[in-house]
Amino acid sequence: MKAGFIGAGKAGCSLGRYLCDLRLKESAAADENSGAGRTFELSGFYSKTFEHSKEAADDTKSAAFSNFEQVISESDIIFITTPDRVIGEVWETIRKKGEQGELPVKGRIFCHLSGSLSSEVFCGRKELGAFGCAVHPMQAISSRDTDFSGTFFTADGDAEAVAAVKGLLRQKGNPVSVIEPSCKKKYHMAASTASNLVVGLIQMALDALKECGFSQDTALAMLTPLVEGNIKNICEKGTAAALTGPVERGDAETVKAHLQQLTGEQREIYRLLSRQLMGVARVKNEMRDYSNLETLLEEKDQ
Repeated sequence: MKAGFIGAGKAGCSLGRYLCDLRLKESAAADENSGAGRTFELSGFYSKTFEHSKEAADDTKSAAFSNFEQVISESDIIFITTPDRVIGEVWETIRKKGEQGELPVKGRIFCHLSGSLSSEVFCGRKELGAFGCAVHPMQAISSRDTDFSGTFFTADGDAEAVAAVKGLLRQKGNPVSVIEPSCKKKYHMAASTASNLVVGLIQMALDALKECGFSQDTALAMLTPLVEGNIKNICEKGTAAALTGPVERGDAETVKAHLQQLTGEQREIYRLLSRQLMGVARVKNEMRDYSNLETLLEEKDQ
């Protein structure tokens, strides 16, 4: 089983590096459609910039292709790891060439790594005898050598394609769960909320500490153990058990004082998130009275 990549950016290079040590190992996947008993290797990379293809190929001891047709001809699984907005365009070109008999797409698996797009982007694949799937790592890919060890993946698409990719990832020790294509945008929103939006909240806290006279570096050092400890508690105990602070206590006076330190969008962010937290607090403290706090958080101008 050979895997090739169209796109040699952060996602493609990271996954290629991660999978390259599967070369010549027997697949340990239990699924009968996953390629058990076959060997695996990377065929290589294609990028619009050949230097990027060469760098990725050198890193993984695979080939650098000068066009995507070569990747498809030399691969059983083709990972399209371009930016999300380009995936559909790349597939449309492949589909048309397949229809015209210019590309051997029958029996091949096409896979992308987008969190928000589903396998449905590979429209018309069944008529060509090809298979499609979308596989997404629940992890921020911040560099070309991001390590996916232990990362949770989700997959959707044709059973044959999902089984093959699951087989590769499970051999690496990654948990993989199937998701409905219709849920991909909500799934991606959840991932962005837990990852990207948290950055905005921490910046909001940093800005407030800088207004108190602390430098950016000092403010970040102050927040680091608080943030790390909170995330650790959430991951180990769940949100309700990890929740502390004035909202959890039902301390309307302290929350009101906090709101008075904020204006505009920041004040509204604090108010709405506090309302969200109040729902978690009620799960934790079923007998506690949150009526005063609820009244406060309903009023935008308090």
